[in-house]
Amino acid sequence: MRAMTPHECVAIHSYTLLSEEFISTCRIPSYEAFLHAADLCPVYAWQRRFLQHLQSRYPTRRWVLKSPDHVCGLEALLAAFPDAVVIHTHRSPIEVLQSSCQLTEVLHGLFARPGKREQLRARETRVLAERMERFIRFRDAHPELAGRFIDVTYSELVAAPLAIVARIYRELDVPLSDVALERMRHLVSARSRYQNRSATTTQADLGEPVREQSRRFEEYCSRFGLPWQQARLR
Repeated sequence: MRAMTPHECVAIHSYTLLSEEFISTCRIPSYEAFLHAADLCPVYAWQRRFLQHLQSRYPTRRWVLKSPDHVCGLEALLAAFPDAVVIHTHRSPIEVLQSSCQLTEVLHGLFARPGKREQLRARETRVLAERMERFIRFRDAHPELAGRFIDVTYSELVAAPLAIVARIYRELDVPLSDVALERMRHLVSARSRYQNRSATTTQADLGEPVREQSRRFEEYCSRFGLPWQQARLR
């Protein structure tokens, strides 16, 4: 994190004391239950006001916001930003769980009293399954918003980042300048993850929690064209 580089906008939510950021860093189940039952409209109203303050002395430009936590508040997000377009990145649940378990374990080690690894895995698996079902229900309930979502798989983005970004620009009907394209080429050439390889689904030793949620993950993968591999269980 640096002063003049992008940062996930979930940090803005933390000023309201209603933020997934606290769940990521602190192990407080009662707060987590409180947050997931809360009305998030005030959170996004605050975020809108915060962004208006940041741009108050600058020409109006398009905001690009990023946080996986927006899947928990799509209703409130689109109420506060009625012209928003959501670029929804989809990735193998096994890869997501492997990453989220490692990150949460590190953060809890810094800011909380770490629990047992098996409990952490069970919690991360349950939360991911719940989030998947939540945004699927929202999108099914609002077919009129289908054009407001652009679906991208993570493997496509890693394998052909420039092509995927060009497609996003076309779907947004936004011109892609030569200067921006050249900057993207420079970024891709400097990032090893983009150099001559494709992202692949790897197996992770996540144990019984994945077995219990397997059907929920299979439905998600089938819907968004993701490969599904059962975790290695023992």
